[in-house]
Amino acid sequence: MVRRPGRILRWSRIGKGGQGAYNAVMAERQSRKVLSVSDVNRLVAGMLGEFFSDVWVEGEVSNFKAYPSGHFYFALKDMDAQLPAVCFRSAAAKLRFRPEDGMQVVVHGRLDLYQVSGKFQIVVDWMEPKGAGALQKAFEQLKKKLAAEGLFAEERKRPLPRLVRVLGIVTSPAGAAIHDMLTTLGRHRAPIEVVLYPAQVQGEGAAEQIAEGLRVLNGRGGVDAIIVGRGGGSIEDLWPFNEEVVARAIAASPVPVISAVGHEVDFTISDFVADVRAATPTAAAELVAGPWEEVRRGIVEAFGVIVESIEQLLADGEQRLETLVKDRAFEVVRSRLIELRQRVERQTVVGERAVRQKVRMALARWNELGRRLTVQHPGERLARQRARLQVQLAALERRMTMSLVRSATRLARSAGRLDGLSPLASLGRGYSICQKPDGAVVTSVGQVEPGDRIGVRVSDGRLECDVMGKQEESGK
Repeated sequence: MVRRPGRILRWSRIGKGGQGAYNAVMAERQSRKVLSVSDVNRLVAGMLGEFFSDVWVEGEVSNFKAYPSGHFYFALKDMDAQLPAVCFRSAAAKLRFRPEDGMQVVVHGRLDLYQVSGKFQIVVDWMEPKGAGALQKAFEQLKKKLAAEGLFAEERKRPLPRLVRVLGIVTSPAGAAIHDMLTTLGRHRAPIEVVLYPAQVQGEGAAEQIAEGLRVLNGRGGVDAIIVGRGGGSIEDLWPFNEEVVARAIAASPVPVISAVGHEVDFTISDFVADVRAATPTAAAELVAGPWEEVRRGIVEAFGVIVESIEQLLADGEQRLETLVKDRAFEVVRSRLIELRQRVERQTVVGERAVRQKVRMALARWNELGRRLTVQHPGERLARQRARLQVQLAALERRMTMSLVRSATRLARSAGRLDGLSPLASLGRGYSICQKPDGAVVTSVGQVEPGDRIGVRVSDGRLECDVMGKQEESGK
């Protein structure tokens, strides 16, 4: 028996007659392709990336750990197995909630093999809680987080201006909310300039548009208050107003913000962060337009007080006059009193006329402001812009058509001239081109000798010829 490190061969089992079998075994072993560990892990990782790059997995979160780097590491498990998982910082920052041990979730990602350790895992790029209370769980988590930061504190909230002159609105231009708000403002005849930022208010990307609308209106300057909201809907429809990016945009707004989302029973994160919460978009418009209505009622009441005061003065004057008339001691001045009474009556008429004129002017101004508000309605402005755009498009189409016709004409003329100058056109008229084997064009008999092979190019092909002789023409 011969011993070698890690290997034992027993010659008794090979024997003389088994030498051929031994040689066959050794040849087979030498022909095998032996893979390294790195090769195996790389091949498996490639297969996973090719066949499992888009998978959804449901399971229970277990052994969840959040690292300072922002990465999440955890395992997904069910009754029979578990799957290691990782959610890197870029994807973790987009999650609507923070995972917890024991939470049932549905994740999306790709299966991967960490080649250094040979660890099989799923790389998660999206995660959502599973079950009817999933969104409510995310809502409560964000509410708790922002409350701890003080974003809901009453001391940081600001009152609305007494009279809003420029109102910013962030909502959908096609929704019922904007129609209800403009109708309410018009009904109160509030002289308010409305600046609308059209934004998507549900679905993917809506939260970012709402936050951008708040930043744009704040950067515009001159806006007294901002309404952000939409009409009613399901919790999924209202979810953009529960996103952290919207909450922080409201908190960062230097202009007071009114949150008007859904119906009276609907509450969103934006309601807690905003300076004022309105039950509906219509209620938000009432908050803004109401003070103007109070001012108008104050003017009417003041007019009534002035009239009553004048009437009271007249009544007191008449009573004093009657007393003086009955007193004989003042009989001498009776005519004077009559004159004074007439003067008071004239002054009363003049004063009443002046007051009525001022009131009419004030009411006319209110009506004019209401008319200007109607003219500035976004729908009217959009219609005018659309009509101008259609006229410009028609003019552009006509200019493009004329330009294409001119270009086509120039191209046809150039093609005709080019065809006339083409060597192929000359070949079609009976001419030919002689070429040496190296492709050089033969232009003189001195370039070839008898016996040389040349090619002759004609209009429909090429001829291979041998030079039988040559003859130079005199005078050339």
